[in-house]
Amino acid sequence: MSEKKPSRGNLTYSTIRRLCWIYHKLSTRAVFLHSDRVPATGANLIVANHQSFLDPPLIGCDITQRDITYLARASLFKNPILGAILKRINVVPIRDGEGDVQAIRDIIERLNKGETVLIFPEGSRTYDGQMVPFRDGASLIMRRAKCPVIPVAVEGAFDAWPRTEKLPRRGGRTMVMFGHPIPFEQLKGRDANAKLQREIDTMRLQLRKELRRKSGGKYPPKGLGDYAFGSAEASAGSASSAG
Repeated sequence: MSEKKPSRGNLTYSTIRRLCWIYHKLSTRAVFLHSDRVPATGANLIVANHQSFLDPPLIGCDITQRDITYLARASLFKNPILGAILKRINVVPIRDGEGDVQAIRDIIERLNKGETVLIFPEGSRTYDGQMVPFRDGASLIMRRAKCPVIPVAVEGAFDAWPRTEKLPRRGGRTMVMFGHPIPFEQLKGRDANAKLQREIDTMRLQLRKELRRKSGGKYPPKGLGDYAFGSAEASAGSASSAG
């Protein structure tokens, strides 16, 4: 794996990152924990739970020691102005209709260049605040890229901007926690996805508890996000909401 340091000095990236940081501090009173755990050099795979459209900038805006690479649907690049901006802030188009195989190739190619790439292995935003099983592609990327994996938990973003609403709600609160980098050798087994997901969900529940403490128990409101991934309560709640 390449140890090349990703290019810096991208004025567009640093400006938008600062603006996102200010936005999240003002609009969601964002709190960031341990973003310094992202190494300044070398390839890294950031793996996070996916609660909202807020997640990518929320995760990236407090990382000041390096630029990170994001993924987005290729259709977003059809607008020439938006496409140019996305390219300047290290957003890689994932080709629509080509499935997970091509996306995995694109991610591994970036990691081989020494970049740090953010992925959301659940594949889509949560419907109810709790996590869903990671797709198999996440473990495949970890095996092939052979780089450290950084678990990241996001909490509060689901209630700040649920996928059923067109715009963010007012009065949201968010927190982000970065875990310690995990050597890829520790994530080789068949249970790699489950192991990583449990760690992220444990951090998420810690953040949820802290948000409740800060808000006097008011935020986030009680819901399925209170339950650990894979627990009987979470499964029962999901079945009930689906019915």
